[in-house]
Amino acid sequence: MLRLNTLASLAGWCWQPFSTAAIGSASMADNPLNTTPAASVAANGNFDRVTIALVILAGVASALHVGKGPIALPEMQQVFGRSLADLSGMLSVFAVVGVIGGMAAGALTQRLGDRRVLAAGLLVVGLASIVGAAAPAYAWLIATRVVEGLGFLMVVVAAPAVLNRLTPPGKRNLVFGFWGTFMGVGIALSMLLGPLLDNWQVLWLLDGALALVMAVCVRLRVPAGAGGRTADRGRGALSVLRSPPTWLLALAFGVYNMQFFAMMSFLPSYLMQRVNLSMAQAGAASALIVVANAAGNVLGGLFLQRGVRASQVMTVGYLVAGLLGLVAFMPVTSGVAVLACCTALSVAAGVLPATFLASAPRSAPAPQLAPTSLGLVMQGNYLGQVVAPITTGALFAVFGWIAVGIQIGVSAFAGVALVWLYRKYD
Repeated sequence: MLRLNTLASLAGWCWQPFSTAAIGSASMADNPLNTTPAASVAANGNFDRVTIALVILAGVASALHVGKGPIALPEMQQVFGRSLADLSGMLSVFAVVGVIGGMAAGALTQRLGDRRVLAAGLLVVGLASIVGAAAPAYAWLIATRVVEGLGFLMVVVAAPAVLNRLTPPGKRNLVFGFWGTFMGVGIALSMLLGPLLDNWQVLWLLDGALALVMAVCVRLRVPAGAGGRTADRGRGALSVLRSPPTWLLALAFGVYNMQFFAMMSFLPSYLMQRVNLSMAQAGAASALIVVANAAGNVLGGLFLQRGVRASQVMTVGYLVAGLLGLVAFMPVTSGVAVLACCTALSVAAGVLPATFLASAPRSAPAPQLAPTSLGLVMQGNYLGQVVAPITTGALFAVFGWIAVGIQIGVSAFAGVALVWLYRKYD
């Protein structure tokens, strides 16, 4: 059985980082940089629920490749003769790839078109997984995981662009609230399926085959968008890098991870020590807390759908999560209160990613630059995922559990400060 600390940390990462919200609602015809005048199907009032569901399922198929890692670790320890610490690199590859390539994936989507990049990403993930199943050595496996990470990044940047293009403005926030659940569903399915199979190679092959099937379905069902001209792409990427609101959203996303990962990185161990739960009980409780974060994603979409300003949602989400984190990790807090606070914190924090990514397209200098802006914001997200567990572990080693609550609280104030700077762009 996978060490619960690693499982919960990854599960927390998986629920939140990609609760991607709407990509731009401004009319592209109003912008002089527009190069895709016929790209929007939603502009004609069409709303193909089957196609929307297919794109979300494509996200689920890609998320299977995140969930398969932790469930396979115990067997891989025996196969490759490595410790869990050594194998943890296999789990962190996706985040590192995202830190390096987030904006590049957005620029690629702008250049080639969202459907093409989405289908290509699924193809890359599927082929890399199938090749990885034949890995004769750990280095081979890591190499294929890097390739999977590249494909996965293409999917999670391109899929929201497709959803935005195919969804009428009045339904966008709700659709993207449901999109935010794809990662949790995918990782849960892999974790449920893995123990039923003979070995990890079978899981790799099945997940890879499903990604290939979804790539074909996307290519056949999803209508094509359009890419931009080369000159506009270069000029547009530079303008995104000069966009203050996009940078503020990227930093805010990273700070969010400093909150959420502080709790999730060591949650099972904390529940076992403070609430006196067994290993199985702590794992189940951690899973439910992760599910609560998915509910927060949908809740964030509903708030935006009802007209609540993004800066207001962000401020409340940060402050509520910060307060609950401080209470949850105080030594005097009862076991029942710890569980309640952690669950509520997960919900409160869940409204933040959807709000960041709903705001990302509006921060773009031009509507067709939304994928590039989204990529930059995602890089901030991934940077937080890489830094947060390291910071939490270092503070915990010196100050104990209360340091986790302090990190959550301090991150809340840092997030509110960023929102204060951002609010004039909201």
